[in-house]
Amino acid sequence: MSRADQVQKTKNYFTDLVRELYRLGDGRDGSEQWVLQRARVGGFQEAARLMELLSLDDIQAIIDAAHLEILGESRLERRQRLDGLAAKVERGEWADFEGPAYERYKSKA
Repeated sequence: MSRADQVQKTKNYFTDLVRELYRLGDGRDGSEQWVLQRARVGGFQEAARLMELLSLDDIQAIIDAAHLEILGESRLERRQRLDGLAAKVERGEWADFEGPAYERYKSKA
């Protein structure tokens, strides 16, 4: 088997693993099945990188494409939709905190 065939076979298999992961959901429910599949994805990803069959760019492109295909939105769109203020702070997004605190809390009431 040629190197190009090995790379393609690895990409195809990794794509299938990632699609199966997202078919199980997004992991927020903490299901054991999702956690196990995520471990499979992570292990295969590391092995493929060590064997130089997949680059980090390849891995990220496959994950992003599968996320969009299965869950119907990009990872960034989903993160923005689901994350609260604490996650925005962690990412350094301070726009929600530019006004005075009394105005922020007043709008919640």
